Amino acid sequence: MTEATAHRIRPAGDPLRRALELVGDQWTLLILQSLFLRFRRYEELRLRLGISPTALSGRLRDMVDAGMLTRVPYRDARRTRHEYRLTERGLELWPLLISIWAWEREWVEGRREVLPTLIHLDCELATSAPLGCAACGRRVDARDVRAERLDSTGVAAATASKRFRRKDAESLAGDPLMFFPDTMELLGDRWSTGLLVSALLGCRHFSEFERELGIGPSVLSGRLSKLVEVGVLRTGTAKTRTDARDYRLTAKGLAFFPALAFIAEWSRGFEVAGQEPDITLNHVECGNRLRPMLLCDHCGRPLTRTSVQFGGVPSPKR
Repeated sequence: MTEATAHRIRPAGDPLRRALELVGDQWTLLILQSLFLRFRRYEELRLRLGISPTALSGRLRDMVDAGMLTRVPYRDARRTRHEYRLTERGLELWPLLISIWAWEREWVEGRREVLPTLIHLDCELATSAPLGCAACGRRVDARDVRAERLDSTGVAAATASKRFRRKDAESLAGDPLMFFPDTMELLGDRWSTGLLVSALLGCRHFSEFERELGIGPSVLSGRLSKLVEVGVLRTGTAKTRTDARDYRLTAKGLAFFPALAFIAEWSRGFEVAGQEPDITLNHVECGNRLRPMLLCDHCGRPLTRTSVQFGGVPSPKR
């Protein structure tokens, strides 16, 4: 992905940071997924996820405040309670969840055998839901996109979210639709997300990441090592710089671009009147701003929430 710099004034506010603080939280992603599967009541969510009441109440409150959810009253045998329903802003995140499913199924070892297939009802075929450009209808990947940035705009690192405890991850591992191990390494940690975005924008060297994110050397070293370990970055020798190594995205790392594109697009909903986005993605081939969508890789039609359904889990290979 290539980069250009725009000479514009950056208004107050940080929509991308706010978006990453919400969808870059591990529990929020799982609550969102559960709501799409129609688990709407507090107790249903608590039991399904095994989440503490404090953590669940806090995430739901944040999602309501962000306009992602609305509280709807219902009456049980004793009193009036509330269930949580996705608003239009919440429903707009459906492509993000599908992109995460597609990436995990394609790039994380062992996930293809446990994750269900996605069936496009229009053509009745299983689809991998590739990224497309809504302006021209063509398929797009990270190499087809140019990023335009405001002057002096760095990649904002979201406020730190509480990491999963080991027992939390182990309790979710039995349900393939709730266990996204590699995704949580990328979206569930503020620095890892920032490093991935910075790499997509062209950062290669330790000093570039350090300057871009304002991150301490020891923290940066640890996060870079982790991203190399999960296979989204690879290291090489930096021959023309003082840095001992450079870091480049692998095919697996580049393949995570659709998820980041949907987050960037969704963040525009937090912009105030007259505000320019920190980062604008442009599709080089058609010359338009990238408005990401999902396509069927068989018939080429756009995928919508009502035109797909999950099928069965494939049998393990013998």
